[in-house]
Amino acid sequence: MEGYPAIAQLMGCHDEFAIVRRFKELNMQDILYLQAEILHLKEELKKIELDDKEHPERVFFSRDWWSLANAQDEEGQKQWAIVLEIRRKLQEYNARITEQVFLSNQKGPNSYDLAFFRDWLERPKMGNFPLRGLDRNAWDTEYTDDLLAIKRREHADPVSRWFIDGFIPWFHNKFGSRFKKPIPESPLSEVSQYNETPLLRIVNILGTLVASLLPISSIVILYFVNNAVVRLGIVVAFTAVFSITLLLITQAKRAEVFAATSAFAAVQVVFISSNYVIVTT
Repeated sequence: MEGYPAIAQLMGCHDEFAIVRRFKELNMQDILYLQAEILHLKEELKKIELDDKEHPERVFFSRDWWSLANAQDEEGQKQWAIVLEIRRKLQEYNARITEQVFLSNQKGPNSYDLAFFRDWLERPKMGNFPLRGLDRNAWDTEYTDDLLAIKRREHADPVSRWFIDGFIPWFHNKFGSRFKKPIPESPLSEVSQYNETPLLRIVNILGTLVASLLPISSIVILYFVNNAVVRLGIVVAFTAVFSITLLLITQAKRAEVFAATSAFAAVQVVFISSNYVIVTT
């Protein structure tokens, strides 16, 4: 399999690589042409309406739809004919606007997926330069902002993104390729696929563990430090680390991060303001 069928197979089997052009400029140019056509039709309609008002047999066209739509003479049919033409153009125009709004709201491809797809197109064991026409350049770097992903691969937080798009490819190149078999639809491509679900579960567990240990670690360290200035420095450092950790491993909004960080800082301040630690059993 080669050429368009090969690209279609890759995009069909792996949705994240279904990357195509959105043709922003051409779409907008087409919409502008439609807009111009409608404006010209509108002006033409105004002229015909004025002419019909001066004609004794067509003077009631503006008040009687039946007379307008069922005029018998050729001149009398012009106004309704252009109204129907405007209707068709408006339907086409409104549909194009709706399509353009939809296209504009679609996100571009994941940077790792786009880089992989470009590499796939050029590798002899994969795409092997499958296209020879003008469209072979459709995914060049100069068109990056004009690309959209039909199903973009999203990650909940920066750490997950780094783990999936950074660490896993590095791990595969160093170790994983020794025991991970290539995908069955292209056994000679040396391309392997990892299931994201268990990998993200590992990231979530580690992230939760880190976020849970930070408050405990802070209290333990503060317990063994007596210098007030050093204690304040530790509070500042742990508070900063805590807020950054929340941003990196959770989907919390800024207000939620601020509230959680404030509560964390308050607990530390209460602890260092006390000279004793009371333990109950």
